[in-house]
Amino acid sequence: MAKALAAGPALIRVSTAVTEQYERISSELGLTMQQARLLFVLHRQPTNMLGLGAELRLTKSTMTGVVARMETAGLVARVPDATDRRNFVVTPTERGAEVAEEFERRLRTEVRRMLQVLEPAERDTLGLLLTAVIAGHEGR
Repeated sequence: MAKALAAGPALIRVSTAVTEQYERISSELGLTMQQARLLFVLHRQPTNMLGLGAELRLTKSTMTGVVARMETAGLVARVPDATDRRNFVVTPTERGAEVAEEFERRLRTEVRRMLQVLEPAERDTLGLLLTAVIAGHEGR
């Protein structure tokens, strides 16, 4: 077994390893990391541009550019918002949904592979601990 790291450095190393997989898979699917994240978010819940910008922490102009490029690539469509005609809801196209599903499938496979070194009970404990870290971060 490798020498144990303190929690902070270990979390950074794991985060970097997952990010590397995220970036590799995005690239293999012809996406930037921003585009992959946007498809991932939209596949779960189509939303308007304002909601997307807040979720992805992007400015309105950056969000507009990313969505426009993805629309041109046939991955998303902007449709009028039924609740507010001044806004558009961004939704994945059929192709966009397929790419999002492939991205998610491949990323899950890589993360499972990384976690195989742990026993099932250890994975459960890790999940609980990381959930607490996330909750603490999001609650601040």
